[in-house]
Amino acid sequence: MLNKISIVELKLFFTTSVMSFQQFIIGGVFGFTAVILPQLELSDAIVKVDSDQASWIASLPLLLCPIGSLVFGYLSDRFGRKLSLQLTYVPLLISWSLLSNAESLNDIYIGRLLTGLATGTGGVIYVYIAETSPTDSRPFFLLIYTLFVGLGLMTSAILGALFHWHTVAAVYAVMCAIGFIAPFFVPSTPMWLRSRKREEEARLAEKWFGFQLDRTDDLPTLPPPPCAAAAMATLTRADSTVGAIMDTNVSCWGTYTSPTVWKPTLASLAFFCCQQASGFYVLLFYSVDVMRDCRVSIDGMTAAVYLCAARLAGTIVSLVFQSARKRTLTTVSGLGMCVSMSTVVGYLYAFNGVSSPPATDLLIVPFMFYVFFAMFAVLPLPWSACGEMFPMAVKGTMNGVMYSCGYELMFGAIKVYPMMVDMFGIRAVWTACACTCFITSLFGAFVLPETTGKTLNEITDGFRSSSDKARKKIVKPQIP
Repeated sequence: MLNKISIVELKLFFTTSVMSFQQFIIGGVFGFTAVILPQLELSDAIVKVDSDQASWIASLPLLLCPIGSLVFGYLSDRFGRKLSLQLTYVPLLISWSLLSNAESLNDIYIGRLLTGLATGTGGVIYVYIAETSPTDSRPFFLLIYTLFVGLGLMTSAILGALFHWHTVAAVYAVMCAIGFIAPFFVPSTPMWLRSRKREEEARLAEKWFGFQLDRTDDLPTLPPPPCAAAAMATLTRADSTVGAIMDTNVSCWGTYTSPTVWKPTLASLAFFCCQQASGFYVLLFYSVDVMRDCRVSIDGMTAAVYLCAARLAGTIVSLVFQSARKRTLTTVSGLGMCVSMSTVVGYLYAFNGVSSPPATDLLIVPFMFYVFFAMFAVLPLPWSACGEMFPMAVKGTMNGVMYSCGYELMFGAIKVYPMMVDMFGIRAVWTACACTCFITSLFGAFVLPETTGKTLNEITDGFRSSSDKARKKIVKPQIP
């Protein structure tokens, strides 16, 4: 018989999976590049493209990401995480439907462009997970998000190897309809409901989740925060106290320029720069081209499936270390990626000019380890950290801002990669990526803020100046 703790965990797993299913679709958006571009190169292809047009097909979903991130980030603060996520399925359904019937390059461009409105909205999911999961198991549930992206990529690669890209798009269109309906069966987060003064609904949501709060009638009423009609201190599952910062007279400008906002903003931005310069997303979008240029003899689509399998394996293994410090995970992740990519680069330098280098089929192995180690931190943490580090009053908005920055950096990396290879050569480009992986490990070891094992309030307090900490007033309910 399942005990109460198990039921609570199953409910959290269910809600996390329902909300994260959107990232299964986004994984298909990312993986669709490796499906459609090789098929457009065939002699009987409906649409013919050159290298520049192919780079636009790959990068266009990232162009509208800032708009989608900002809009849906605001909507998540205004109307809730759940409804905001459901609305993201509207552009996804339209775009996949258009791609499933595309007959011209413009149709493909428009379809890919529309996916960008929803591609950058993962912050809504991260915030939902951060607000509903216990502190000690939050990393586990955040990694489920990453697992769904990997499953989406794997599915797109398998479908691409079996079917025409029209059929693949149609399959994902049907999944979008399912994804829109599923959130009707999960509640909104109690934190957001209470921040909107919807106390009764918040208590019903807490009852559904199984949160245990003693004497909730004695909890103090929290004042509204600046610039948003809502905020409340984090309710942890470890204790039944509520902390609230009583800064009721802070201006909107003062809120966004406070250390609790600009410090995590700089940390997140630096982490995103390291992530994009590491080359992971370039390999994700151009896996077939990268394998060919690096002289891997395995078929491009087969190699894509191998890389997706490595991604899933890395995600599953990283679940074992979900309680480890994020600094440690980032250091290990960066070093593992550096060693793996250095192996590839070393091979290219060692056999430069050799017409038939040995063991080219085995060169897929370091690429797989590169992807495997990326799943420990370099890929998921820049995105998930945004959902943990910002205070409640600006969390939705700042998640949208940071996701916009992350996706625009990704757009730049994807768009300029073919140009960089033409200018400097494949060896120089991936040598730079290997060096960036090492820099990322140093960033993780010495700069990255630690959030593991901390409540959301404790994370926010870590960014406060000493004077702010001294002035901070904590309100705690007296529970006999």
